[in-house]
Amino acid sequence: MTNIKNRLKTINLIKKKTGNAPDVTYKDYPLKNKTITLIYSNSVSSQTDINDFILRRLDEDKDKIKDDEIFNYIKNYIPNNTYQEITTIEDTLYYLFNGFTLIVFDNNDKILAFENKASLTSQIQRSENEKSLKGPLDAFTENYQANLGMLRRRIKTENLWIKELTIGKKSKTKVALLYLNGVCKEELINNIYEKVKSIKIDYVGNSNYIIDAISNANRAIFPINLSTERPDFACQMLLQGRVILMCENSNEVTVLPCTFIDFFKSPDDYYEKGLNVFASRMIRIISMLLTLLTPAIYISLMAYNLEAIPSGLLINFSTQRDGVPFSTVFEILVMSFMFQVLRESDLRFPGKGGSSISIVGALVLGQAAVEAGIVSPITIIIVGISSVASLAFSSIELINSIRWWQLILIILSSLFGFIGVMFGCLIMLAILISQTSCGKPYFAPFEPFNKNGLKDAILIFKDAKLHPKTLSTKEDKNEEKNI
Repeated sequence: MTNIKNRLKTINLIKKKTGNAPDVTYKDYPLKNKTITLIYSNSVSSQTDINDFILRRLDEDKDKIKDDEIFNYIKNYIPNNTYQEITTIEDTLYYLFNGFTLIVFDNNDKILAFENKASLTSQIQRSENEKSLKGPLDAFTENYQANLGMLRRRIKTENLWIKELTIGKKSKTKVALLYLNGVCKEELINNIYEKVKSIKIDYVGNSNYIIDAISNANRAIFPINLSTERPDFACQMLLQGRVILMCENSNEVTVLPCTFIDFFKSPDDYYEKGLNVFASRMIRIISMLLTLLTPAIYISLMAYNLEAIPSGLLINFSTQRDGVPFSTVFEILVMSFMFQVLRESDLRFPGKGGSSISIVGALVLGQAAVEAGIVSPITIIIVGISSVASLAFSSIELINSIRWWQLILIILSSLFGFIGVMFGCLIMLAILISQTSCGKPYFAPFEPFNKNGLKDAILIFKDAKLHPKTLSTKEDKNEEKNI
């Protein structure tokens, strides 16, 4: 801590600490026989608010203020609902670059900081990655207070508690843990809070920085945290006893802990009938199986298990492959790689032309490859089925995980046929069952089995909509024993 009692020394120290930054303004303002100094950053502070609510008020009342009452007058009569009394240079620098206007006094060991943040974040917009069909259209933004407000206006209860921290030595990013008191387990909250509190990194860009620092997320192929930009879905997770990790300057929040089945849910599921939700989730599960298994099964059939193909279909396959110089594995790998290239170009292409380019590219490349005799038509069909099925998911982390496991199964099927595919599936299932998220089973409610938890897993019931926390105390204790 550094003494800030001397005004000129404090100003010189701020200039030294900031490298005399050109976007920091120092304005001396005489009051009676004394002088105060206003310090603010032009980059993050609103100069209009400073003029209207601080300077104008001082101009109007400067003749009424006595020398010995300057500090108390400014503290009590400057119209601002957010102010801080600062006593250290470290806090001074933090509030300076957080959009506050600092007022430094002579012979006073306190600095007053009034919030005058400039509006530097985007307005509330529609969700792009998780499109809404029947639910609300608003999505999280980079504005931290606005994100809190979108949750507060949906859950109007005093039990929505917030634990706030500042993480990042350089970025000093505000991080919040939100949970429902009495619904979320206290040991889960304490565990996550202590882990987040112990993080020692320089910069926090969004919540993924926090997740990478407190978990072994990089070691797990399947994602062990669920990100969402939909406030209504975050509220549903809060009601289920989850913790919401919110980061300043991030337009999405992270749900902790999460389970594998959460990636097959959609925010709009809670606005649909139970049977429609069941059909949608089954389609997503079947889509994942098609993406993973279709290329591997095709390779194993063509390379090792020709007897499993009906004779008529086998003759058709042989006719189509006539003149193709490459093996089935090579065909699948090349065409799958080209589809992934097209998909990446679609995602990264600026503007709205990405989709049309990827569609034309897929048609031209596929047709040209068949006509050139590089691949067979059935290979295009297999890769097309697998690739289109992967589009059923909005989570980039899950899509990348499926991509890796698809490659692993292709390699195993090319080496061992059906046995390799079965062996790969067993390994994948074993990893899913053994994996945890914040100490909770990743494959719940299937392992450990939880009957009530199934109400919101595959077929959503009315009770799961109206009372999302479906775990009873007895089943909760049994689940903890299995962790």
